[in-house]
Amino acid sequence: MNAILSLPSQTINNLDTLKSHLFSFDAKWLDFDTVKELTKNENYFEQKIRLYNAEGNFQFFQINGYVELRDKYEYALLLKGTFTHISYLIENPSKLPQPPVHKAEFELIINGIEAGIWDWDLQFDTIWWSSKFYELLGYQDDEIRTSFNTFFNTLLHKDDKAKVEQLIWEHLYEHKPYKTEIRLLCRSGEYKWFQTSGQAMWDKDGKPIKMAGSIIDITETVNYRSSLLKNEFLLNESAKLARIGAWEVDLKTQKVYWSESTKVIHEFPDNLETPSLTETLSYYPKTSRDKFIKAFDESVSLGRAFDISCEFLTYLQNKIWVRVIGSPLFDIQGNIIGVRGVIKNIDEEKQKELFLQDSLKIIHEQNRKLLNFAHIVSHNIRSHTSNLEMVSNFIEECDTEYERKLLLDNVQQISKQLSETISQLNEVLVTQSQVQQPKVRICFDDVLTKVKSIIQSELVLSGALIKSNFSSCESVYYIPAYLESILINLLSNAIQFRKPEVCPMITLSSWIENNKTVLQIEDNGIGIDLEKYKYKLFGMHHTFHKQTSGKGFGLFLIKNQLDLMGSKIEVESQENIGTTFKIIF
Repeated sequence: MNAILSLPSQTINNLDTLKSHLFSFDAKWLDFDTVKELTKNENYFEQKIRLYNAEGNFQFFQINGYVELRDKYEYALLLKGTFTHISYLIENPSKLPQPPVHKAEFELIINGIEAGIWDWDLQFDTIWWSSKFYELLGYQDDEIRTSFNTFFNTLLHKDDKAKVEQLIWEHLYEHKPYKTEIRLLCRSGEYKWFQTSGQAMWDKDGKPIKMAGSIIDITETVNYRSSLLKNEFLLNESAKLARIGAWEVDLKTQKVYWSESTKVIHEFPDNLETPSLTETLSYYPKTSRDKFIKAFDESVSLGRAFDISCEFLTYLQNKIWVRVIGSPLFDIQGNIIGVRGVIKNIDEEKQKELFLQDSLKIIHEQNRKLLNFAHIVSHNIRSHTSNLEMVSNFIEECDTEYERKLLLDNVQQISKQLSETISQLNEVLVTQSQVQQPKVRICFDDVLTKVKSIIQSELVLSGALIKSNFSSCESVYYIPAYLESILINLLSNAIQFRKPEVCPMITLSSWIENNKTVLQIEDNGIGIDLEKYKYKLFGMHHTFHKQTSGKGFGLFLIKNQLDLMGSKIEVESQENIGTTFKIIF
């Protein structure tokens, strides 16, 4: 046997080395349990097997054996027999029973289709190929040896052998379907792709006796599919880089399609099924949802394309900005059957745009404040310097010492006022610089205690009572210096503008409203005529009560500080009833 297989002597010298040279399909027939079963009721058995020779090709052998000795259970203990080399018979089919002759009608059918037909007699290991089979490989009929050995070891691509071997085995012995894609070597020397499928026949004992099937050239399909996969890969990668995804809605089934990039934009898990149209709408906040539904409905009902930008909430609850573009899909009758489009993550661009808008607003506001500040400086200081110049001229012209003394007293008063004005303007500049200080968590009770100690003399002299309730919101994230300054000015104003003979009552409270912290300061003072002074309320050096000594600077400073922090202040007031300031941080 070793000589027939061109193997060194004693290469095959026991059952294990014999099995190592067996073709996998035939390993079953030398399995211990199989032989045991074959010899259970018979003393004689036979089987055909294929062994690989030194060149890697099959050689066919006929095993003939008999049972020489059995155990007490009648199972074979000793087998003896022969291995007969029958490759010559296999390679010369004329020496074997011929495959069945096909009818003329069948020949016409198989020659008229674009598939090569094969027929494999498993009992004699003979194969028949149709003319189309040869043609698909570039050969003339019978130009190459027709055998399983030729198919498996010459034509079949080496990387497909294990797959074909496994699938045929599973079909023959586990009755699984046989259909796969393989590469076969053509006469031109190149490999082409084929789809092959087959169906076996079994005898009454379940032993496979025949298998037939077809091959179809799918080289163009595979190349096209490969090209599509490549293009799809490039498209997906480009879409990821550009943060653009595709989507489609089938109006008949209400099913939604998302591309891979669309799922990435939605931060949607790959293992979950794409949401329905109704579920998809939940990704849009209320205002954005209404905007999208309106655009989508107009596309469906009027056939309009749309292009909208709106806020969007991802699967992970991250809020981003997206641009959604869509257009209707029509069938051949012109009916709208769906809507298709793209979605693009524009959050980075939108945030830059919003930041630019905010920056422009800030710049505009700062320019307005700077211009206002310049006017204030120009007006106030020019007023004082004009007064000084006028008094100086009077001093030079006065005739008596008494007149000179009176004018010098005026100079002192004007100098004091000028000093106060410069101090106030400096305080505004300090306020502007403090915006760079870090924000910290400030407890309202703590800052109120500190402010009360600062204005202790005012509280004692006025007899003012301060009540507070910060239970609904105990703290705020803010700049301490600003919050202290705001409370000092508001409490001082409440004390200064109290009703005569009435004890000042000041109530402070805080709460959360629309996700913002609100601080309210309410007093029972003389109030303000808002209809008259509404637009002058926070101006510099605007006073609204002649009987008081207010300089009209506190509210201006408060508004300046709040604007710098992006906070708001609201006022409600009635004369002789009181005033309520509401600060929204």
